[in-house]
Amino acid sequence: MAIKRNLHNIDIAIRILIGIALIYFGFVDTSYISNDMTRWLLGVFGIVNFLAAVLRSCPIYALAGINTYQK
Repeated sequence: MAIKRNLHNIDIAIRILIGIALIYFGFVDTSYISNDMTRWLLGVFGIVNFLAAVLRSCPIYALAGINTYQK
């Protein structure tokens, strides 16, 4: 079963940048955010965004019926 692509290239680039930034603030440089739970949630959200960009498919978009991919 193949994952259906539903992200445009611009959407992928934005998700990669946001994902890397959130992973950095959540797990690498912990001096910016003092609350452990908030840092952990931001880091996990960054991982999810990065994985969606790599897979070129967002499960939330699929559930909502949104498709930004154009052939």
